[in-house]
Amino acid sequence: MGSILPYYVLPKVHTVIQSRSHKSILVVGSHNCSPSALITENEKANKPFNWQRPTATIIRTPDGDVLQLNVLPGQAYVEHYAALLSTYFTSEDFAGHRVPSVRYIPPAVDACASIFAHSNLPYLGKVDIAILGYVDKLPRCAGLDKWETGVDRVTDGGELFAWKKQILPDGRLVAFIGCTACYWGDIGGQLIRALKVHNEIQEAIYIGKLGTLNERHIPNSILATGCSSIFPDGSVVEWKSVLEDAVMGASGVVHGVHFTGATSLSETKEWTREWKSKVEWVDPEIGHMAKVSLEVGVGYGFLHVVSDNLSREGLEGLVDERKATIVTDRLKLLEQADMILDKYFNRK
Repeated sequence: MGSILPYYVLPKVHTVIQSRSHKSILVVGSHNCSPSALITENEKANKPFNWQRPTATIIRTPDGDVLQLNVLPGQAYVEHYAALLSTYFTSEDFAGHRVPSVRYIPPAVDACASIFAHSNLPYLGKVDIAILGYVDKLPRCAGLDKWETGVDRVTDGGELFAWKKQILPDGRLVAFIGCTACYWGDIGGQLIRALKVHNEIQEAIYIGKLGTLNERHIPNSILATGCSSIFPDGSVVEWKSVLEDAVMGASGVVHGVHFTGATSLSETKEWTREWKSKVEWVDPEIGHMAKVSLEVGVGYGFLHVVSDNLSREGLEGLVDERKATIVTDRLKLLEQADMILDKYFNRK
């Protein structure tokens, strides 16, 4: 990210970490929203979804206080937050201050299963098609009924989710599902599994944003799709995209091989030079969602806004997302995504 790296990292660092000195910080997988947990002051509470950030807990030990950062339990998400903190503490802004030790404990691969089971997700009921990600930005959602949460039911895991439903002419039920927390990395795969277990979905489409390694692509001007993803260990997952026919011939939609990375902090200039000839796209969730979809028999596809270009500095990127021009450009792309969904819904 070069010179913009601090602007990406700082808003994600819990404010209690920014305002106090800590000897030791431990990042763990835990959805701790209890009254004793410290909520960060930089949550984006003006958003309906993806606004909850990790909470903090002060753990008293004989060797001194430890700040525990409670991250929604995903192996990639815990690693990502440990990398964010390590980057923050090595920045110029932190020069001259005592640098705490940063450790993390990876959670179990299925650690979110019980969280999703005890959330309001099961009260969504049975649906045929799940649309995930940027759902609140899709123009069609504005014309549907208000967001539902199952608020009349008591759940231990809270109202993590909200949804709108649409019945297609052939009787299939579509649910546009938003989540207040961030399902980074392998949590996305855990969510697909939960939707299959609790809601019996047959197909899932992920609409979001990702980065490109291709110098030709201008951010916020194209939509990305594909049917294969490479993991850091070199393994590959391939699938038949349910959007294959719907995107055929659509202007501004580019197919490419995807890379599923654990943290954007590993996307260095050296990494980009190594991978730019092998992959077109990078984000943390797509490969995990595809892998689990294959395991549980769910049809899958993705359609993402290209939000930044790792091979070219100076273009619009992740730190510019609130600019009026970017908001306008993304709305146009999501209108196009809406039209592709129409074609997908009405396929014969």
